[in-house]
Amino acid sequence: MATVSQIANILLPWTGSGLLEQLHPECEQIAKLLQPSAKPDAVAERIMLLLFGRIRQLTRGTMVVHPDGGYPVRMQTEDFAVIADEMLLPLFEEYPADDVHLQKLREFSMSCASLSALRALYTRFSSLQSKEELATIAQIARGSYPAYRLHGWLIH
Repeated sequence: MATVSQIANILLPWTGSGLLEQLHPECEQIAKLLQPSAKPDAVAERIMLLLFGRIRQLTRGTMVVHPDGGYPVRMQTEDFAVIADEMLLPLFEEYPADDVHLQKLREFSMSCASLSALRALYTRFSSLQSKEELATIAQIARGSYPAYRLHGWLIH
């Protein structure tokens, strides 16, 4: 199960530590949502709605956040989809590395354009795939997503 700490670490670069402190109840809710039996698309939708509503409330509708060490940034609707996808990674990393979950991740990565699913396929499920399949995953990720989202697993 995902921990509150994992969720907070994913949110921190987006919100800054000041706003993150006020999002602790939401971090707890999100951690509880990330159960192995959960449907990833439904969980992602719930995360987006939960965070959007609470951040909108906390910023009094401005959606301006203050990341640590940076300038104020106005969060966009698309940001919440990225955050929700990033929060699915702890869920995917808990999946057993078997053919059933391999297929489930492949389908989800294609139907929902999930970088977290691609990352889990590339890292957690690498032993179940050929070198060609892994190269294809890397090519799709590099061609479809900004470099900052690839650090730590495709870009070192």
